[in-house]
Amino acid sequence: MSHNFLCPNHRQWLTTNPLAAQTHLRETQDNGQYYREQGAWQQALPFLGCAYETAEIVLVQAERQTSTKIVDFTATAVLLADTLHKLGQKTLSLAVYEQAQKRLKPELVISYQQPQLQRCIIDCIKSLALGAGFHHQFMQGQVKEEHCIH
Repeated sequence: MSHNFLCPNHRQWLTTNPLAAQTHLRETQDNGQYYREQGAWQQALPFLGCAYETAEIVLVQAERQTSTKIVDFTATAVLLADTLHKLGQKTLSLAVYEQAQKRLKPELVISYQQPQLQRCIIDCIKSLALGAGFHHQFMQGQVKEEHCIH
């Protein structure tokens, strides 16, 4: 993705402070969700972008993955992708879905001895794929509509 929502200093600080990263994830996701509920997509974007990047940091920090961390990462990806879609940034929206799926696939290998966690990861990857598919179909529908209008 071409966006970087966290500045390098903040990213470094969150990387070395797991509790701060968890708190930051919750706060930015909550703020982003608040603005989404208001229909204020532009105001939601930086919060959700930070939440997504922070959720990835939390995944990296984890000595052992949990379903909660996997679902949090997936949820922030979906919120960010949908917000980008609402702002008309459809290519970036699809890129978030694809990037999130790529990020979760190695977790399947790492969690080979935890079948319940593997099922959670598979479900999250499928959800991201469905979201990407939905947005991709929507984009194709828009193109077809535009051709019909002209």
